[in-house]
Amino acid sequence: MKTSFLSAAWLTFGLLLTFTIGCDSAADKSTGTGSGDASAKKETGDGDKKLKSGRIVLLNNTDSPFWDAARAGIKKAAEDLKLSDHGITAGMDSNDGTEQGQIEKLRQYGTQSDVLAVIISPLSSTNPAIADELENLKKKGVIVGCFDSDLEEKSRSIREFYVGTNNITGGKVLGTAAKGIKADAEYAQFVGTDSQQNAIERMNGFTSVYGEATQKDRKLDDADRNRARDNVRDVIAKHPNLSLLVGIWSYNAPAIVDVVSEKNARDKFKIVVFDAEQLAIQQMADGMIDAMVVQNPFGMGYDSVRYAFAKLSGDQATLTELFPKMGQPGGDNRDTGLKVVVPDQGSPLTKEMFSDFGPSVEFVKFSEFQEWLKKYNLTSS
Repeated sequence: MKTSFLSAAWLTFGLLLTFTIGCDSAADKSTGTGSGDASAKKETGDGDKKLKSGRIVLLNNTDSPFWDAARAGIKKAAEDLKLSDHGITAGMDSNDGTEQGQIEKLRQYGTQSDVLAVIISPLSSTNPAIADELENLKKKGVIVGCFDSDLEEKSRSIREFYVGTNNITGGKVLGTAAKGIKADAEYAQFVGTDSQQNAIERMNGFTSVYGEATQKDRKLDDADRNRARDNVRDVIAKHPNLSLLVGIWSYNAPAIVDVVSEKNARDKFKIVVFDAEQLAIQQMADGMIDAMVVQNPFGMGYDSVRYAFAKLSGDQATLTELFPKMGQPGGDNRDTGLKVVVPDQGSPLTKEMFSDFGPSVEFVKFSEFQEWLKKYNLTSS
């Protein structure tokens, strides 16, 4: 009897131990903490789910060297996130500089089953056809976002997020720089189109700080570089007292400098611009630009891809990191920041002049900016 009792007790204990170990193993697998691929699950948030292969597409507004840095950001994000392991690619598609071009691109994406996300820099914030095509993509389950430039307010519910510059702030920063260099000057602004949200906000932000009284012109070039130079020639001829030239899109800086150099008129004009194309960087090195307000297209490309992949893989931690206030007013905007770049010597501008804009605006000397470019292997920004 004693032997039978002990045998039964040990048998019962063994069964209980087996059951407990089995439960623990199941719990580990369900939480992703007890299996060999736990780190992969934590990184992607997709658990055992196999992600659908396909493309993350960033559609720009017009082909420009400005986008080279964004392409570098897209490429780096694809490498860091190991998108190829999931059969996913990320890349930039170039628009032809027309609203119809963007509309046709969006329609094409709607017929392509491998398009997982479309993130657009809308050439027009108000064109209903662009908004309609984005809405159609959204209805098909495609992730829709904006970068660099946003949709008008009434259409913003279509897209999930915006990554890029706070362009109103950007215009104010450029206006502050211009005012610190030469106040109360007669000036003209140059831009591709006044229908794109970033152009509207930058120009209006500039005038809100610098003032409208001495603004003599706003010239549009439809992203035609020859026309951009012709606009500068026209304005200089039309307004003999003009002494401040303001470039709003990236290629406007080289266009302005080309004409000022052609006329040998650098002493007459102060030049402040947005962005830093490779040619504009050399022009600042040559003493032809007084201040550049530089965006972060590398960050726009990188963070757009991060968001899209996090959404596809169910990575809530990354979504929260990128947009910690999502669901609140303005919480769907991610500001990628600005740099105010000035020549190493002789600029009247100081860091303190921009302190009210907060940490998203960084004041740097030209040589420091060159080091930043070198760090990320960029030739423009």
